[in-house]
Parts: sequence; structure tokens; C-alpha cells
Amino acid sequence: MIRLKRLVLDDMRNISHGVLDFDDLPAGGSVTGIYGQNGSGKTTVIDAIGMLRALLSGAMLPENAGDVVNASTGVATMTATFLIDEVQKRGADEEERALRYLEYRVSVRKTAPDSTRARVVAESVRIGDDPSRLGREVMGHRMDDAEVGFVSTPAYVWRSIESIAPVKAVVSRTADRAYMEGRSFLFSRCATLDERPEAEFLIDWTVARMREAKGVSSRSMAYINERFGEFVRLREALCGYATNDIFVSTTRRGSYAAYAYIPIMEENPTGRNTEFLFDLLQPKPLTPGQAERLGRTVASFDRILPTIVPGLHVLLKTGTAPSGRDGEDRVTAELFSRRSDVTVPFRCESEGIIRVTALLGYLKHAYNDENALVAVDEFDSGVFELLLGDMLYQLADGCAGQLVFTAHNLRALEVLPNSCIRTTVTDPDNRFATVPRQSSTNNQRKRYLSASELGWNGPDIYDSPTPRMFGNSLYAAGHPDDDDDTDIDADLAALNADVTEAGRG
Repeated sequence: MIRLKRLVLDDMRNISHGVLDFDDLPAGGSVTGIYGQNGSGKTTVIDAIGMLRALLSGAMLPENAGDVVNASTGVATMTATFLIDEVQKRGADEEERALRYLEYRVSVRKTAPDSTRARVVAESVRIGDDPSRLGREVMGHRMDDAEVGFVSTPAYVWRSIESIAPVKAVVSRTADRAYMEGRSFLFSRCATLDERPEAEFLIDWTVARMREAKGVSSRSMAYINERFGEFVRLREALCGYATNDIFVSTTRRGSYAAYAYIPIMEENPTGRNTEFLFDLLQPKPLTPGQAERLGRTVASFDRILPTIVPGLHVLLKTGTAPSGRDGEDRVTAELFSRRSDVTVPFRCESEGIIRVTALLGYLKHAYNDENALVAVDEFDSGVFELLLGDMLYQLADGCAGQLVFTAHNLRALEVLPNSCIRTTVTDPDNRFATVPRQSSTNNQRKRYLSASELGWNGPDIYDSPTPRMFGNSLYAAGHPDDDDDTDIDADLAALNADVTEAGRG
């Protein structure tokens, strides 16, 4: 089992510093809802999880990763702490469980001031059995001050590695390629000359080659066997976790999954799990194998949908399609919905139904798989608030994995435990907080609204606009040719001054 336990964001968009802890529920999993005013950093959390997914799996950063970099500092940093519950064999019939914490810290910057792409400029890993005392980094990699090369730590170990000419060549080539392509170096595959996608992960390959080499100092070899060797084992678990168990859904920015698509898992020719996205709103040609996997997914959706939208069923229809480029067979697949005896293309359904259906695959993983980490931006988009409350209440009651979501509808605050809610605050240096507890009521929604209006014993959670200024500015904008524009502007300024002074009083 792998769990994301803590996520720290530094200099990401308008978050100077923010810490999110993910608390387990009695059911074993965790549900974390992030609430706050517009532009306060909620979506940044979802984007950060998407970036982690790419880096840990050895993939390139998303094309828009540069957008998260704070414009003032030029470098954005994430620190993620994972709990890894290992099962290790002690003998033929004996197993032992070991809890290990791995902290991965990574910094990225834009490839150019006007670019949306980003590159990794520093990363490090710390490992231990106590998250508050992980000690020194097991290994690190970063650009040096002159930005002309890389520095890897511990230095004496990497000097030993680079003393073996064939190993040095692969390590150097991999470091250069990882930097240019926007990948993690510590989680990269070897940069091979023949561009093999199934190339071995660099750290695994390096440890194996060093164990075969001669003339390596005993001090370096002991570190490689113990500390690098442990990272090799945990890296394998994290890469599988990132590839198969982290799912990110957002309604904008073209992130990993889009508004009306569902991910379908498949195995590629190299044996690695990959996904294809199926469009819920239009026919799509698929291979017979893909259509079969999609059919199983749709059948599971048909079990779930009627429990949240009474009377609604979903079905998949297939037909013949032209052969693919290589002559392989193809079928056309299209989704339909059915109520009573009426069947219509799924694209005719409401935006809310489409949104809920697109989320079902993710929610099914979060509910059933203890390894799953599902991050959903704007979970409440198009969803009736009473339905939203029912869904979240049942997810929190039985969730085996992790669900992280952002929302604006406050219904969740009435149905989820206090430990499930995080709110953004106006302080960019301490961006996330738990819901204030100062009120005598147990209703989190009322506590939240009271704190936003009257304040609480913590940082402000809402930077409220000046009263009446919005309506007055709308009026002014709607009368651009008014002869009294100057008077209107003066009136607005005077009103603003009066309201500000009244607030001080």
C-alpha cells in the first residue's frame, strides 16, 4: 500500500507556502476537500498531483507545467511525503511488513520566460521510518550555481559511479536528456542510443553495474548497496503507483483527463500499463480489445448510475469500422443512455450527468483500491448539491483509497468530518488551514460562513470585496458614453473611501 501523507507547495502560482496533510478516515482511506475563494490556489493542488504523477512514472512534465511557477521567484517547489507499506519475504513461507516513509522534493522552472514548459532543476529523496525525522537526503540531483552542469549527492558516491567510464556515459546522457525533456533524473529510464521505451530505470541499472564493477571503494559500495538499494526497491513501488493508481481529472487547462473523457486501462506491447481516453460524447474507432475493456467499464457504470440518478442506465453500442493503418480490425464504439424504453446518444444528456459519469471510473478506484489517489478539480461542477452531499458522504464512509477534490459548493461541509476539509486563507505564506472551530455549532458550513463574515482566531479565509462597489462598477461599465463619467468615477472613489473608513471604525 502507498499513501500520499503530506504535500508542501512553495512558490507555486500565488502560494508562497502551503502545507496539506491527508488524514485517514475510519474506513481506512482519506477524503480531502479544498475550499476557498477564487484564485487562492485550489487548482494548484490538483496540478501539483498531476506533475507528481508524471515525474514519479518517469514521464515528461505536462506541457503547461511552467504555468505553476511563481512569476516573482522563477522556481516552484513541491515536497511530497509517501507512506509505503511493504511486504518483504523473510523465507519461503514467512513475510514481514515494514512501514517506510519516502519524501520526494522537486523544483522546476520555466524553460523560457514566455514558455508554458518546465524543467526539473533540483530534486532529492529522503527515506526513513519516522516522517518527522527522515535525516539527510539519500540522493539528490540539481543544477549547479553556474548552470553549466549537474551536481549529484552524496558527491563521493557519484564520483565513484562516474569513475566507471561506461556508467558515467549513460548517467551523463540520461541527466542531459532528463533536463532537456522536463523529466525527473532520479526517476528516469536510461537514455539509450536506440531510443528504447522499455529501457531500464537509471538508478536500477546503475546499482546493478556498480555491483559488477571492480575497484569501487568499500565506503561507496556500502552506501550503494544499502541506501541506493533501498531506493531501487521503493522506486519500483512508486513508479507502479504513479502509472497505475494516480488519476487526475480537471475541467480546464487540458490536464491529464478532460471534462467528458474516461480513462480505459490497457497493456502495451512492452507489458506496461497505459491508458486511452474514451470520449463520452461521440463515436470512436477502437480495437476489439479496447472495445472489450470499454464494455466492462461501461457495465460497471451501469451498476452505479441508477443508484445516484434513478432510472438512468448507460450502454455501449459497437459497429464495424475501417481497418487501422496496419490493417488491424477496428470497431466503432458509442455511448448511449436509456430511461425506461427511450434510448438516446449520451451526448444528449445534461452537463451534470456527463460530468458525474466521467468521474465514475476515478471514484470507483478511490472507493475500492487502497493504493488509488484520485484528484478532481471542481468536483461539484454541474452536480446538484444534495446529490453532491450524498456522494461525498458515502465515499467518506467506505473509501479505501484517497480522494482529493476542490469545490465551491459548501454542501460538503455539512456531510464530511472536519478532518476532511481544508480551506485556503488569504495569507500566501500559510495558504491552507482546517475549518475554524470557534462556533458552538457542529455544522461546518455555518462555522465557515461565520468565520468568513465575522472572523475567527486564525488568518482571514475570505478577502471580501467592498460593499456596493461591484454593482456600481457594473453600472459605470454599462454607461461608457455617459457625460457624467467623471462624476461616476468620483462617486465610486468616494463610496469606496466611506466604506473603508466605516470598516476601520
